[in-house]
Amino acid sequence: MKVNGLTKTIGLIGCPVEHTLSPMIHNHLSEVCGDNYVYLPFHVEKDDVKAAVKGAKALSVQGLNVTVPHKQAVMPYLVDIDEAAGVIGAVNTLVPVDGGYKGYNTDMEGLRQAIHSEHIALQGRTVVILGAGGASKAVVYMCMLEGAKKVYLLNRTVNKAEEIAIAMNAHFGKGDVIVPMALEAYGDIHENDMIVFQATSIGLAPNVDDVVLSDVSFYKKVAVGVDLIYNPAETQFMKLVKAAGGVAYNGLKMLLYQGVIAYGYWTNRSFESLQPYCNEIYEKMYHSIHKLDNIVLIGFMGSGKSTVGMALAEKMGFAFLDTDAYIEKKAGMSISEIFENHGEGYFRELETNVIRELMETTNHTVFSTGGGMPLRDENASLLRLLGTTVYLQASAKETYERVKDDDKRPLLQCEDPYGRIVALLEERRPLYERASHLCIQTDGKTVDSIVDEVIKQMEDLV
Repeated sequence: MKVNGLTKTIGLIGCPVEHTLSPMIHNHLSEVCGDNYVYLPFHVEKDDVKAAVKGAKALSVQGLNVTVPHKQAVMPYLVDIDEAAGVIGAVNTLVPVDGGYKGYNTDMEGLRQAIHSEHIALQGRTVVILGAGGASKAVVYMCMLEGAKKVYLLNRTVNKAEEIAIAMNAHFGKGDVIVPMALEAYGDIHENDMIVFQATSIGLAPNVDDVVLSDVSFYKKVAVGVDLIYNPAETQFMKLVKAAGGVAYNGLKMLLYQGVIAYGYWTNRSFESLQPYCNEIYEKMYHSIHKLDNIVLIGFMGSGKSTVGMALAEKMGFAFLDTDAYIEKKAGMSISEIFENHGEGYFRELETNVIRELMETTNHTVFSTGGGMPLRDENASLLRLLGTTVYLQASAKETYERVKDDDKRPLLQCEDPYGRIVALLEERRPLYERASHLCIQTDGKTVDSIVDEVIKQMEDLV
């Protein structure tokens, strides 16, 4: 990104802002869209909000995000407010208009896009929202738009929950869909298979062991838990949901999507036109939170994943893990036995579950993966989150020479093994490329030279 006399400023006001990941979103979008923008965080104290808004307009700042604690405080200094932001009672995006800025709330739509991306449907479901602060209003609004059957709003101070429930029920004309409750009355909720949103700041780093509600009996009723916190990546709330058999997500995708939607407001671009860039940004954000430095080797049989992986791990001082061997140990049977007894679909699901497990439990590790692992769409995305994914390429001729005498490879038990290799390589190459950050050609190279090339390309990638 080159800053020059035509560069326009966009940014964030809040207190604090030093921890923000938002520049990662907007500066990336600016670069890939060819926009001459630079996104900067501005630390603004609570008594300076009015001056900050007026000063930003005077300086021709082309757009601002607003974070805590200013989402309500900024509203009196705007010339217009979007209807949804007005109902929610909070603004997180400022768009320049004549005479000042218009305020929007992209948190609600960001969360909506996030749950859609995880295939979470609220239509006809029972929802519990923990907390009745500013963030919970956006969650309630979204639940109503998505057609939730019942929304329990739990808060330590019940009158705050009551205020939100009365206002939202009236706005949507839905009677008593939103039910305010004191937090300690959670036992009065008798439904099961609930979707729960954790909308408080409890559990936010550095207080990672805190949780707003700890009773295991409550979590046994939870099918899906969504924590709006994204740091730590796995909160105590999420751990309790998973331990009780549910699935849990953090707020990182919400942060991403609300930012992308805001960028669309500033640049007159639709969310759909910006969506293709989201996966790459999400990977960067994910790695910045998890601080994973794993290396994942993918490729066809005979590409050298195990041999190169062990040498690479030794040179870097990393651990080495073969995912096929790991799966066999967990399953208590060989991969051929898994295929024979349960089928390929079952094995691919095992692979997905293993990647998710390793994402939470491993670091400083080189992984050698099975040749079919990246072929599943979900696995391809997860492997890129697990670490830097390196596709070890080999030609069909080189591959055949490496594996022709190996009688333990089921794919080669045919009349024309070379033809089989040619066909499979042609079919799989684009899928391997899709899943990789780096591609290394291995034909005619020594293991040491491949290792050195992997390390060099990883340094260039950074």
